[in-house]
Amino acid sequence: MKKTISASLLETPLKLSFRGLEAVVSVLLLSLSILYLLEALPLLSVTSGGKVGPGNFPLGIACIAIALTSLLLIMSLSKRYGLHDARKVTFDRALFVLFGAVIIILIGSQLASLGAFFAPWIMATGIMFCCQERGLRLLVFPPCIGGAIYVLFVLALGVYFP
Repeated sequence: MKKTISASLLETPLKLSFRGLEAVVSVLLLSLSILYLLEALPLLSVTSGGKVGPGNFPLGIACIAIALTSLLLIMSLSKRYGLHDARKVTFDRALFVLFGAVIIILIGSQLASLGAFFAPWIMATGIMFCCQERGLRLLVFPPCIGGAIYVLFVLALGVYFP
């Protein structure tokens, strides 16, 4: 007999320890901050020294992100090995959470080809769909989000994606 994925499997709650999840998220954010720093370092050689420009700004953001995520990791590990905490974080629809994360990663990696208008629109639609949003809001809000990001970054600030 074949086993099929039923609605009950999609709605099976996933329970994780609060402090364990906090430590895992801290490590992931620290890893992303370090990757961002590695991407920002080559920009320094392109810019002129002394001015805050396209090389110094991302480097500053990366350093701040590394400092704050390191602090978050230290705090979560010190709490983890300190007092025992029995709180659990429950994801009611774990597969939908995972699917939402995959949407964010895929759209983020294709931002240059999709553009500043369509990438946020598709991302917002996918995430709202994963969060069980249906109806008129699913059709109205994502294009508004895409349009707002396009107006803010491309028209107002002049930031163009490669």
